[in-house]
Amino acid sequence: MDNGQPQTQPKQILFIEDDLLLRDIYSRSLTKAGFNVVMAEDGVIGLEKADDQPFDLILLDVMMPKMHGIDVLKHLKMNVKTKDIPVLMMTNLGQESVLEEAFGLGAIGFLIKAKLLPPELSQNLKTYFETGQMPINIKSI
Repeated sequence: MDNGQPQTQPKQILFIEDDLLLRDIYSRSLTKAGFNVVMAEDGVIGLEKADDQPFDLILLDVMMPKMHGIDVLKHLKMNVKTKDIPVLMMTNLGQESVLEEAFGLGAIGFLIKAKLLPPELSQNLKTYFETGQMPINIKSI
């Protein structure tokens, strides 16, 4: 039914995470919140998917097999097709050196998975897309 309001397309999110359970939990929450979620189980597959279609945001785990999240971020920011996609780093570690490197490479934020429940992430991302500002409970530059 058309109510005269412009239809907005759901935001496209690429979620690169090696843990199957976390991929499932977060993707369900994000999908329920109205986002279109594409999942990748490692950085290599994530880079391929990022190159294949446009995304509004990439959620990127730091510690992964095959390719570390920082290396994935470097590749994303060097690729003309993906360099402008906002990347939010996710980890259970709070290593300052990794945080600094991620921000230096262009990550827009960094969250500790254990401190932010999936529904909270979904709400924070809605806020980000509405305001352009990362909410306070996601560390940003």
